Amino acid sequence: MIINTTHLDNEKKILIQSLVGDSISIWESLFIKRKGSHRMIINTLSENFNNYFKKYNDLLYANIELREKGIIIRISANLESVSWIIPFYKLTIFNSNYFSIYSDDNFMKFKKDKYYSINKKFIESLMNEKAFYINKFSAN
Repeated sequence: MIINTTHLDNEKKILIQSLVGDSISIWESLFIKRKGSHRMIINTLSENFNNYFKKYNDLLYANIELREKGIIIRISANLESVSWIIPFYKLTIFNSNYFSIYSDDNFMKFKKDKYYSINKKFIESLMNEKAFYINKFSAN
């Protein structure tokens, strides 16, 4: 789900919490080490993002926030903030020429540059959290 989070009201907060859970507490973040990525350069976006960034010609950067039931990818451009909320059960990650994230009919491809290198440990922890979440429900 893609939503404009420039102005985050209670309705949007409740929607985000229902999809991906609460943000990781400070206590938990001490053990997880990383709850969010550094920024990464976006190479390609799916058509659904064009409504938000059709007039923006510069580089787009995004960062990923880890939540208890999913992730939030935040993109800021032109004083606007857009968030892509993805529950773990809908999250698909590909690692080829680009680092790519897919969910439903949307995708985002990130360049593999110095920012990707900085985020490798976070990406590993993200994949481990997704596997843990999926295994928790498939064991039942």
